[in-house]
Amino acid sequence: MCDNQGQYEIYDAQQKILNGMEDLSKAASNLFRIPVFFSHQNLLSLGPANPPFTQRQEFVIRMFNEIKSVLLFPRTIPNTDQYPDTTIENIRRMVISSYGMAAVLLSPNSPTAQKEPYSPFLQIEPSMGYQYGLPLLLVKESTIPAGGIWGDAGPLAPFTPITWFSNTTTVDEFFSSVQWKEALQNWAGQVRSGYFIQTQPEFKYTCNGN
Repeated sequence: MCDNQGQYEIYDAQQKILNGMEDLSKAASNLFRIPVFFSHQNLLSLGPANPPFTQRQEFVIRMFNEIKSVLLFPRTIPNTDQYPDTTIENIRRMVISSYGMAAVLLSPNSPTAQKEPYSPFLQIEPSMGYQYGLPLLLVKESTIPAGGIWGDAGPLAPFTPITWFSNTTTVDEFFSSVQWKEALQNWAGQVRSGYFIQTQPEFKYTCNGN
């Protein structure tokens, strides 16, 4: 009986992850929400194509769903958006058509084909978002060394990368932490504020005394 219960719990957990992956691949069909750019590594660089999935794959899927939970629409290349241009042009198009930028940097299974520790686009994408002035939410795994925007992104959260200590903290523990919830809510508030400022009518037809 105990063995059956354990197998059921494992199956249930894997099914939730599969549902999350399906959400990620079908994100373009979601109802309209304020669009934000979600930069992350290819899931296949973090683990296998089929269950059981790694903690890092679960982390990306969970972060995607956490962003959705605050009623923002996380866009990714190429899961939700792809244009017939070069990669850099696609990134620029995504940046200028989004109202916020979230990025996660995790330790991949192996170096890239160019022998780099991780894809250079994980530096390029959030840097372009920062240069454009988008509110940033950055999460970095403690086991991967990284400079650039990941090493010195600003003095206060959510601009300073939040660190996931994967050796001692589970995915659930990280996303249940006060640090994550506070950073997510602060970032979402900045995204909404920027969205309303940029989309309000150019001309006002009422007087408010100002």
